[in-house]
Amino acid sequence: MKKLLLAALVSTSLVSVAAAADLTPPMQPPSVVDNGVGFYIGSLSSVSFLKHTDFDIAGLNVDTKYDTGFYSAIRGGYNFGSMGFVTPRVELEVGYGTASVDEHRVGGIGTFASINSYGDANTIQGFVNGYLDIPLAPAGDTGMLSVFTPYVGGGVGAMNLKLRKQGIGGVGTLMDDNNTAFAYHLDAGVGINLQSIPMFSGSSLFEKTTLDIGYRYTAADNFDFKAIDNSSSSTDFRSNAVTFGLRKQF
Repeated sequence: MKKLLLAALVSTSLVSVAAAADLTPPMQPPSVVDNGVGFYIGSLSSVSFLKHTDFDIAGLNVDTKYDTGFYSAIRGGYNFGSMGFVTPRVELEVGYGTASVDEHRVGGIGTFASINSYGDANTIQGFVNGYLDIPLAPAGDTGMLSVFTPYVGGGVGAMNLKLRKQGIGGVGTLMDDNNTAFAYHLDAGVGINLQSIPMFSGSSLFEKTTLDIGYRYTAADNFDFKAIDNSSSSTDFRSNAVTFGLRKQF
């Protein structure tokens, strides 16, 4: 009888342990939150609005107005990850810009309409950039706020500006020279996390990919030029631009 009772107790205990095991949820490995650290590569394009440049020739000053210009660049950088309320990153950028002459205004003579004015302003630009991303949602969050990340920043570097074959119909080319000077830019905008948008979330192509939309102000001073008659003068470069860029992080 004692043996039967002992066997029954053991069986009951085993059944209870098995039932408890079934009720206990399996252990899940802790989720890993992407803190954003890593290298990235990308592109940048902009629609640019150049301010006037000018040069001297034959004792006259030629003030040049430009059509809407364009700028395209490649860039690569490193994201340092979240540091409190901001996420800093640094990058290198190299790009090319161009804008066509709209009209020349010659001091003491008047304005030559676009049909008589020709030439371009071309630039090669290189910068070391620094940005602060300002996340609206904590790392790992998948809500609507995780889609948008405002940023501010800028860069310093050099610009080669070429006033290419600028002239007036019937008169000829007045300026065709280039010079290099220190340049800088200031930026502000918003990064859009494409992976967080439902229509892109299922594609590995858009994983860790950000679309940047913003504003850029670019400036460089004291470019020295010589006109075709060897008249020397200097001018400054200023532009406002609407920028569009892509970044893919690894």
